[in-house]
Amino acid sequence: MPVSNTEEWIQIAQLDEQDQIRFTPDFRDIMGSLGWEAKAFVGHLLGLWYDAFEHMLDYTSGEAIFSEDQPGVFDRNDLDGPQDVVEYWAKIWSENDKFYKPPHEAGTGLGLDVSWYRDILRAKLVSLRIPKGVLIAYRDRIFGEI
Repeated sequence: MPVSNTEEWIQIAQLDEQDQIRFTPDFRDIMGSLGWEAKAFVGHLLGLWYDAFEHMLDYTSGEAIFSEDQPGVFDRNDLDGPQDVVEYWAKIWSENDKFYKPPHEAGTGLGLDVSWYRDILRAKLVSLRIPKGVLIAYRDRIFGEI
């Protein structure tokens, strides 16, 4: 079934009053029972459905050494806590040109710094909207596999 404007769309994340990224209540209502698997799903959406991208939200504040952290404390927070993207991919992309192999490690080749790439991923996270039916189908399939 192709996506449609007639479907209900779910916003994945939003910024709170302190500019921390949080999963929306609607997303948590549908996907919260998956726990970490819900974060892995979103990590894949931010990347290219490559296994390592499922860890894109497994972030600890102390792990960022090349870019400035968002306000708050991050220690691989649960779905109801603040979220941030890891610095690892931003660091790799800032160093590599657009022709780099393997392609999932390619950057723009423009010399943009780690913070720029991290901000792109943060913006992508708070702008993601997914049809509700697509989320439910994924959730139900994961439960079927478990």
